[in-house]
Amino acid sequence: MAYRILLALALACLAIPALAQESQLDVVLKRDKLIVGTYSTSPPLAYVDDKGELVGFEIDMAREIAKDLLGDAKKLEFVVLQSDGRFPAALSGKIDFGLCSTTITPDRAVRIAFTYPYLDAGSVMLARKDAHITKIQELNDPKYTYALLNVPPAIARTKRVLPNITQLLLDSPSALFLAVKTGRATVFSIDKPIADFYAGENADLTRVDTTGTELHLVNNDSIFLKPGDFKWWLYLDTYVRELRFGTRYEQYTDWYRKWLHKDPPPQRLYDTGEH
Repeated sequence: MAYRILLALALACLAIPALAQESQLDVVLKRDKLIVGTYSTSPPLAYVDDKGELVGFEIDMAREIAKDLLGDAKKLEFVVLQSDGRFPAALSGKIDFGLCSTTITPDRAVRIAFTYPYLDAGSVMLARKDAHITKIQELNDPKYTYALLNVPPAIARTKRVLPNITQLLLDSPSALFLAVKTGRATVFSIDKPIADFYAGENADLTRVDTTGTELHLVNNDSIFLKPGDFKWWLYLDTYVRELRFGTRYEQYTDWYRKWLHKDPPPQRLYDTGEH
C-alpha cells in the first residue's frame, strides 16, 4: 500500500510541470501586449525611416498580428536585435517571436522552431562597379574581401563556394552595405528584397552572377520562436498560411506591392471541377 501511495505521489509531481506549462499564446493574451524581435537595418523589410520610426514589410506584418490577436496594432513592443542575438532572445523568452528576415536551415531547426515561410527570397550578391566583377567565380581570390553576416550558415556556405576569398564578418545588413560602399569590402550578399533596395538606391553597385552556386537557390524567410509550444506555433503558422494562400492574401498582396514593388507568388486556386 505504501508503495502505491508513493508511486501515486511521484506521478502527481511529474504531472504538475506539464499542467503548469502555459502556452505563450495565453501569456500574450493575458499580458495584452505582443513583444516581437526585429531588425532595424534591413530595408525594405524592417528599418528606421527618416522620421526615426521602424517601418517595412515585417513591421507591418507584426502590427497586423497584434491587431488580430489583441484588437489593437499599438499593443506591440519591438525589440531590435542583431543577427547573433536572434535565437537567444527567443529561447530566453525575451521576445514572443522574431521577424528578422531569417532563413530556415536544418541546423537551425534543431534548436529553434519555424513557421511556414512568409517570404520566398534568395541571396543576391552585390559588388562595387569599379571592381569589374561579373561572375562569382572571379571572386575566389584572397585579394577580394567578402562582407557577410557573422552567422554559421553564411560562413559555412562561403567556405564551400568561395574558399579563397577574404571574409569580413559583420552583424547587420546595413553594415554589409556600408563595408562595400566605403571600400572595406568588394562584395556582399543578402536576401533579395534587401539587395533590390540597395541596388535601386545605389548606381555604383552591380549584381554578380551566382548561377550554379548555392547563392542562386531559394531561401525561405520565416517567423521563429521557442520550440515546444505547439499552441503558439500553430497560431503563427496558421496566420502565415492564411497570408500566403487563404483569407489574408489580399493584405499580403498589398504589403508585397508597397514594400517589394511587385506582385506576390500566386495564391493557390481550388479546382472546382468546372470546365
